[in-house]
Amino acid sequence: MKDESKTKEQLLEELRELRRHVTELKASKSQMRRDEEIVRIFRNSTPIGLFIVQDGKFKFVNDYFRGVTAGSPNELINTEAMNLVHPDDRGAVRENAIKMLKGEGFSPYKYRIMSKDGKIRWLLEGVVSIRYRGKRAVLGHSMDITERELAQEKLEEAYEKERRLRRELEAEVQRRVEFTRALVHELKTPLTPIMSSSDLLVSGIKEEPWLSVAQNIQRGAINLNRRIGELLDLARGEIGMLRLNPKHVDVSQLLNQVGNEMSIVASSNGQFLKVKLSPSLPMVWADEDRLRQIVQNLLINATKFTPEGGAIFLRARVESSSFIVEVQDTGRGIPEAEQRRLFQPYYRQLSDREHLSGLGLGLALCKNLVQLHGGKIWVQSQEGKGATFTFSIPVSPLSHQVGTTT
Repeated sequence: MKDESKTKEQLLEELRELRRHVTELKASKSQMRRDEEIVRIFRNSTPIGLFIVQDGKFKFVNDYFRGVTAGSPNELINTEAMNLVHPDDRGAVRENAIKMLKGEGFSPYKYRIMSKDGKIRWLLEGVVSIRYRGKRAVLGHSMDITERELAQEKLEEAYEKERRLRRELEAEVQRRVEFTRALVHELKTPLTPIMSSSDLLVSGIKEEPWLSVAQNIQRGAINLNRRIGELLDLARGEIGMLRLNPKHVDVSQLLNQVGNEMSIVASSNGQFLKVKLSPSLPMVWADEDRLRQIVQNLLINATKFTPEGGAIFLRARVESSSFIVEVQDTGRGIPEAEQRRLFQPYYRQLSDREHLSGLGLGLALCKNLVQLHGGKIWVQSQEGKGATFTFSIPVSPLSHQVGTTT
């Protein structure tokens, strides 16, 4: 009876163990079904094309890949994978895929496909080696990058158009510079003897009215020579040939000299010029001749637009390692709409073209020279209240690389 009782207990234990196995098996099957569902969802909904190629033919493709290639659900299966690739890209695809499968390449490669609807699309692809149904196969993953490639093509077309326009503009600038240099040469050649002769006449003639005539010829020759020089400097600046010879400049001495020289011009026009400099101005790293040229041009410009009895002020100071110069006049001022164009070459205010001489190069040249010093120039003005032209340049060569344009 005892052995029979043990046998029943053993049977019951075996039954309980069998039930545990059945429960575990059911749970396992349920988990497998859940895993299969997750795989199915991933396979069909992921925005990545998935495919398996075995013996050169598609054995599996997900819905996304079918959508990109415009194929029907079973149209791609068992067809040659390479037939989908654009003929011009097949060699590169084969080479890149082999490198990735051998572990010699790690970056995805791009290529074109001919979709079933006749459109060309771009894919970015990577592949790995797997075993599929007991045989070696290739698992591929791809992304549709057609929109990105089309945008890139448009961008490259825009770049090419910009490069072409820039080359045309550079050629046009070069032609203009060559014409300007030829023009300057043609004008300088006959002007040289005129200047020499006018100097000789002024120094030798004492009687009127011949002395006044000789002085007029001399002033005209000097003005013409200055304008020709401005034209040549502007042409040099346009092609980057205008260079500075910087050194430490005593700006207090330079500005006082320029102020004294221009005071004579202002007095002859019935104007008053006042020089107001901050005490103990430092030495400034600049091209002395070009700095003098900038200030002279601004003062000459001020004398043209200041009425008789008006005042002109030349000021200078240092702020935050910058040397700042101001030329203020009490003229009629400049309309706001015209202020933005004052520093353009050959630009003149409409109201000035009939009674003022010059080509409108002075301010454009000033801007070019100031920028070569690593500085900037600007104007502040209100109609009826005069104008103030201001420029700033670094005090030290360490503040800005002298000789570059902005």
